[in-house]
Amino acid sequence: MLKARERLGAELAVPYIEENQGNEAKREHVPMTERTETAPARNAGARTRPPALHPADLLIALLLIVGFFLGPLKLLGVSWLSYIAADGLAVLIILVVLWERIAGRKPLLAASPLSIPIFLLAGFCVLELFNPEAPFIRSLLGLRSWLLYLCFYFVGFYSLRSVKQVEKLYALLLILGVVTAVYGVYQWQVGPELFASWSDYYGRYARLTWLAQSGEVFRAFSTFVMPGSFGGNMALLMLLAFSIVTSRRFGATVRIALAFAFGVMGVGIAVSGSRGPVALLLLAGAVALGFSPGVWRRFSVAFKAALVAGAAVVGIVFLIGPIVSERFSTIFDPQAFFWKWFGPFSYGISLARMHPFGMGMGFTAGVPQFISNPVIQSLPTENIDSGYGSAAGELGFLGLALFAYFAIKVGIEGLRTWRRLPAGRLRDLLLGPALYAGTYPIVSLVFQPQATLPSSIYFWLLIGMLMKAPALQRQLDEDQLHRSSVHPGE
Repeated sequence: MLKARERLGAELAVPYIEENQGNEAKREHVPMTERTETAPARNAGARTRPPALHPADLLIALLLIVGFFLGPLKLLGVSWLSYIAADGLAVLIILVVLWERIAGRKPLLAASPLSIPIFLLAGFCVLELFNPEAPFIRSLLGLRSWLLYLCFYFVGFYSLRSVKQVEKLYALLLILGVVTAVYGVYQWQVGPELFASWSDYYGRYARLTWLAQSGEVFRAFSTFVMPGSFGGNMALLMLLAFSIVTSRRFGATVRIALAFAFGVMGVGIAVSGSRGPVALLLLAGAVALGFSPGVWRRFSVAFKAALVAGAAVVGIVFLIGPIVSERFSTIFDPQAFFWKWFGPFSYGISLARMHPFGMGMGFTAGVPQFISNPVIQSLPTENIDSGYGSAAGELGFLGLALFAYFAIKVGIEGLRTWRRLPAGRLRDLLLGPALYAGTYPIVSLVFQPQATLPSSIYFWLLIGMLMKAPALQRQLDEDQLHRSSVHPGE
């Protein structure tokens, strides 16, 4: 009886053992990726992806929109609101970015190619608050102009997370550029009589002209406060459009549309009568050719640059006429153009010789000009139309040396970072900011380093994104490698 029970138990156990052995054999032949790829593992990539919207994105968009339309508010006398709105939004954006890093337990001051030059310059500016030759309130206003929007370098460096983010930022900037360019052309065509009676400031700006052989020609300023600021913003935005026009990774429709936008903004420069932006575009074109890899790529860039420049010239001739040639032909006249920047530069150097620590921040730029408060209006200021001259006049020789070091580092690190990027959509998009950086040490002979809205916002924001781009590209490559190993064939 016992033997019968043992035989029955053995017979029942055999299928169970064979089934388990078969299952074990199956598990041994299952690939490692299938054994470990559970539902949480499949979602690991989704968890590591950055959020689609950074907390500061909407605030940055709002600040850019406000920055492009601050001019009318200032000229109509709503000065305090215009300054507080822009600076308040800027401070809020910086605080949001810093809080996001604190909440994520990330270091507040991450290493970057420009961190040391920025901290050296910022530290010296803080010390300049105690310059005995400068009124303290003017020094505070000047400190805000030197450093507040320079902090957007770190905003861009910390917030860059995707190529799509850069594309959306470009779309907003180029739409704003086209809108303000169209309004500037309209303002030039109808003439200053349309707005001269709107306010005292508008009446004063209606007299901004340049002298042609046929008489005075009005200089349009669109939604900005100066024709030079209008033209400078158009040039910077044209470089962003150019970076996409020259790329083969964007559709033909997009590139044609941006070539048209390039031409419209070129007309905006013409009606502003500003020669500095044209010099910037010529210099940026030379840098783009010099750093394009290969003969064929250089030929392609030169050909496309000639096409979009030709489109801009056609638009200028059609809408304005050949009169503008009298204004812009002086760019190639050394007697006219060289002394335009060398005179202010030498004057700034002479101030530094007389005042070794400078006249203090805010002396050449940074003091609000549209606030009628007598305390603000009585502050001693003087215009020095040169970046290095302005730095020498305000900060002295040591401050000039620190600013020159900073400007050179911006140029070197910007172009070096861009060249390290592999060929792709991100590299093509960031050609514009790379040209910003590469030309910065040279154009600082003319353009002042203090904040000028809205260009200072997106200039430093995009420079920061450019410096972060190699890290983003490595992350994108790692994500692609991970997806390929988990889901081969996709």
